Amino acid sequence: MGAGITLAVIGAILAFAVRADPDGISLPTVGVILMIAGALLIALSRRDHRRKVLTSVEPAEDPRDPPHVYTEGALREIDD
Repeated sequence: MGAGITLAVIGAILAFAVRADPDGISLPTVGVILMIAGALLIALSRRDHRRKVLTSVEPAEDPRDPPHVYTEGALREIDD
């Protein structure tokens, strides 16, 4: 998420605070593009944090044996 915030901040600085006008490039346009890219990175990182792997533990019949741990390959989304 830090990269997304960094891109969004740099984009906002280019779009709203820099008054230079170099030839061949529009700094406000580059700033808006960076802000959009930063927002997408933030959204993607938040979506990944909401996913968890399902794991179940089944105790062994003999107490001296370790329990059986099963991890399901499918991911499910956690509701907050």
